[in-house]
Amino acid sequence: MKILSIICILFLVLNGTCIACFISSLSNSWIDLLLNLDTIYGETAARVESRPNPDDRPKLRHLFVFGDSFGDNGNTRKPPVDPVLGSAVESEDSRQWFFPYGSFTDRRDNPTGRFSNYMVQSDLVANIMGLDVAPPAYMLTERNTWDKSGMTFAIGGSTVYHPPSNKKRVSTLRHQVDRFESLIADGTISRKHVEHSVALIAFSGNDYVTVGDAGGMNMGINDFIREVTTEIVTNVQRLQEMGVAKVLINNVPPVGCAPSQTTPNGFTRCDRGGNNYATVHNRNLKRLLKEMEDVHIIDLNSAFTNIVDGDNTEVSSFFDERLAPCCQSMDPNGYCGQLGQSDTDYRYTLCEKADKYFYWDDMNPTQAGWETVMEQLEDPIKEFLGLN
Repeated sequence: MKILSIICILFLVLNGTCIACFISSLSNSWIDLLLNLDTIYGETAARVESRPNPDDRPKLRHLFVFGDSFGDNGNTRKPPVDPVLGSAVESEDSRQWFFPYGSFTDRRDNPTGRFSNYMVQSDLVANIMGLDVAPPAYMLTERNTWDKSGMTFAIGGSTVYHPPSNKKRVSTLRHQVDRFESLIADGTISRKHVEHSVALIAFSGNDYVTVGDAGGMNMGINDFIREVTTEIVTNVQRLQEMGVAKVLINNVPPVGCAPSQTTPNGFTRCDRGGNNYATVHNRNLKRLLKEMEDVHIIDLNSAFTNIVDGDNTEVSSFFDERLAPCCQSMDPNGYCGQLGQSDTDYRYTLCEKADKYFYWDDMNPTQAGWETVMEQLEDPIKEFLGLN
């Protein structure tokens, strides 16, 4: 406005002889408009300056992770040391604490309790938020303390829904959210911190792989899927009531393409029946979450499918093996890392170049696999979290 005023003064000085004629030619309304330009401009400027600055928005500083092996970074306990052998004994339930898990750097002493050769999905979501890795595991955190980056409650093998007919004790989403709630209730985690947090619900679809036998549940598969998706929504509501600012939720990837399901056909094609479960689940989940605010579905299904079941996609060309796992048991009922009677009696095979394999074991991607998945999903996550 100052520039406009200077221009007007110069005009008046240089053209003084014509000013009287010019002013007399103006109508009263035009004169009023000119006299009020400063006021109009000033009010507009004030309104612009009063707009909220994006940098003033609450920062999302903390991440709380729920789920299964896609998010677990140490919650499945290390096995105790055998007093006779003087070392811990690996098993299927504790395999993530032993070589070849964590062997991204080719060292044998790097297992961290993650179900991969290094990073898993929760680590890459943490990277998007500006963290180096996912927050520490609940089971590895000292009592009545927490790391200000957040906490991970995910446990490998967990499910969303635990049907009464399944007698095997497994962690569920509800159990994990209960733990989180108890830490808020006892003051370990303050509500102020929760209000600046993101929750990640990272499930792989174990419900449909391990307890998805409709006959054993005395209910049809559609009813079972409805129970699973409803349970997810119920716990999302609980997290929001606790004060969590934003919630990220996996949809189910194409479980029929996991090596555990493609072993019978020699890793040549996906099991369409398993993928149909995922399709129905994802449709139900999207419908149930449609009206909820501050919730974002991470579309793992599309990102996985582009790689493992997409012959003409760029990302599918990144991997030499898209269905076969890098680490494969020699026993159809065995597991990655299985040993026989000695530490050198390997009952599994291990690929030479893990970054050329999408899957690490019978269910979980390699670090290269996870990186390729999350690169496809990073932009919508950043937009949802206001990080662009």
